[in-house]
Amino acid sequence: MIHRSGTKLTSHIGLPFLAILLAGCQTMQNDASQPLFDTHAHFFSDDTGRYPINSKGAKEGAEALRQRIISHPSTPENILALWDASAVTGGAGVQYSSAYKTDNSYLLDSSDAYPDRISAVVILDATAPETPAKLRDMVTRHGVTGLRLTGFAAEDGSYPWLNSETALATWAEANRLGIAVELMPLPARTATTALGHIKHLARSFPNVKIIVDHIGWPDLKGAPDYGISEAHRALQPLDNVYFKLTTINLNNLDREGLSSSQFVRHVIDIFGADRVMWGSDYGNTQGEFVDMVHRARTATELLNAVERRKVLHDTGKAILGRK
Repeated sequence: MIHRSGTKLTSHIGLPFLAILLAGCQTMQNDASQPLFDTHAHFFSDDTGRYPINSKGAKEGAEALRQRIISHPSTPENILALWDASAVTGGAGVQYSSAYKTDNSYLLDSSDAYPDRISAVVILDATAPETPAKLRDMVTRHGVTGLRLTGFAAEDGSYPWLNSETALATWAEANRLGIAVELMPLPARTATTALGHIKHLARSFPNVKIIVDHIGWPDLKGAPDYGISEAHRALQPLDNVYFKLTTINLNNLDREGLSSSQFVRHVIDIFGADRVMWGSDYGNTQGEFVDMVHRARTATELLNAVERRKVLHDTGKAILGRK
């Protein structure tokens, strides 16, 4: 059960959850010198009265999503305990659209309750005329550090959610605010087309820090390119474009029997560690958090100490951490 206590969100943590924390203690002891900043955690509450679930279009099915949220809520208290057990200094909550669509209430309540640890990346409809003002209000009142946009291509191949006339008004406001804009074009197989549009947006809005989620869904290929296409490489000269490495990427590489460490080494060789950040995708991708951290560390083992710290902590905190 979750309830409000002053400005804090509090929860009861059961024995199974404590067992997970204990499993991470050795990791924390061994890696305390290498902190992490989790740029991609999803928050959701089992208090469905205060925070109603909108499960329309849920990939796992509406009832399965509802049962998962109620039985395993991803509250700030639970996530902070996991972070503390794995040397994660803080992170960004990314609005969980599967549960709440563009109702960012729970995310904002979570980040407001723990402003020293949690920043917020909200999801809004970029094509809605009221979005620029709404975004400005969220940044002013809640310290929001990022906006996430995601969607499919239209039948004519255009991306209205990304660069239509009304969407460009949202970009202009983000540019004035100097915040990050995260992009996840769908489906993954068409992502390279969207990357071309992202190149033009980066040039048009240089004050926006553009983050390409899941490294723009690279094809699952080995050496020498590791799925990093010419469309990816075309973004290399644009220093306001960043890339987010997530557990989804690592799962995809593992499934194909490809080396995550060689993939990450290749990505850093192209874009540099100043432009790549790690995010767990906890709350969406299934699995234990301590394992996600372990795999992130393994994936960065071919980097030098400076590069590794940037990917696992510094770059993400610099772009998505509260100022």
